[in-house]
Amino acid sequence: MNTERFRRLTGPCLAAALAACYALSAPPVTAALLQQAASNGAAGSDPSESRRTGIVVATEKAAPAVVSITVRRSAVVAYGNPFFQDPFFDFFGPQYRRKEMSSLGSGVIVSKDGYILTNNHVVGASEEGGELEGITVTLADGRQFGAKLIGADNANDLAVVRIKAADLPVIQTQEKADNMIGEWVVAIGNPYGYLIGDTKPTVTVGVISALNRSFSSTSDIHYHNMIQTDASINPGNSGGALVNVDGKLIGINTFIFTGGGQSQGSIGLGFAIPIQKARLVMEELIKYGRIREFTTGIYADPNMEPGGPGATVAGVEKGSPGEKAGLRAGDVIYEVAGKRINTLQDIQDVFKLFQVGESVEILYLRQGEKKKASILLEEKAKRRRL
Repeated sequence: MNTERFRRLTGPCLAAALAACYALSAPPVTAALLQQAASNGAAGSDPSESRRTGIVVATEKAAPAVVSITVRRSAVVAYGNPFFQDPFFDFFGPQYRRKEMSSLGSGVIVSKDGYILTNNHVVGASEEGGELEGITVTLADGRQFGAKLIGADNANDLAVVRIKAADLPVIQTQEKADNMIGEWVVAIGNPYGYLIGDTKPTVTVGVISALNRSFSSTSDIHYHNMIQTDASINPGNSGGALVNVDGKLIGINTFIFTGGGQSQGSIGLGFAIPIQKARLVMEELIKYGRIREFTTGIYADPNMEPGGPGATVAGVEKGSPGEKAGLRAGDVIYEVAGKRINTLQDIQDVFKLFQVGESVEILYLRQGEKKKASILLEEKAKRRRL
């Protein structure tokens, strides 16, 4: 007999025989066994436990504190009137009207007092200019509040606004910058604001791709030690939260690199300002309404040769942070905060990344010997001048 035909004919019979044998040898089905099976089945089908991953839990913790920010501006602009194109009508002069503008972004509630961290480019002057008319904050639960701009810092692209409300959800922030390349992170923000009829923020997931990325823009913004992630960050996400799987805020989502041309969305190159830096800026803005100027007390030789070994210290002010760190005239600073110093402009640019209260690591040469120092930046006295 054909083997395949034999398999088809005997298959059902063999299965029935095996089932009968199992039924004869298996223990009797009791009510307790049925109850246990039903219990196991219910547990296996319940998504509340089987699908509640660390990402879900982190989102539940952090998302309520992420808000949508609407900024309204107005500007007086000139406009053309087709009836006044004829030179005969030149005596009417230029025509003006008030133009209303609005922009959307995200923010994060960081205190029960209603302080919200966001980007300066969310609430600051736009490319079109105009006067600030008002700021509206919309919470994930649908509540809306007028907000006050407490302070903004263009150099770090950070701003603080405040709302007055009760029972505010507050995000938990990371204390120590112990981020790891490759760890999971969640980007939370409002890429479409609340225009789509849902006040709850959008969530995207990725990993930390790199750490300590630094950039400078043409608008005098200096991004230092940025967190790079492949979690999608899109227009409107600016000012939102980047959190780890513990639900703790590790950074403020700020900008992305796009593919250019028709590709304006995320291509996996997003960057966030570390919360440790953002917190320092926030504290300055809340307490002083501005970022205080600092001093190192170090004077570099302006006649240094480009491409040389570094910046030569011409003098150190007595009692200054530089003197406290042990620097003195004749030392050659060749690295600041991990950046090689080849020109005087290099050392000036790198110090723009810091502010009062931060420590800056400096590598220098003294009579050919390599040395290291940490300078704690102090506020510049009012009597001093740049």
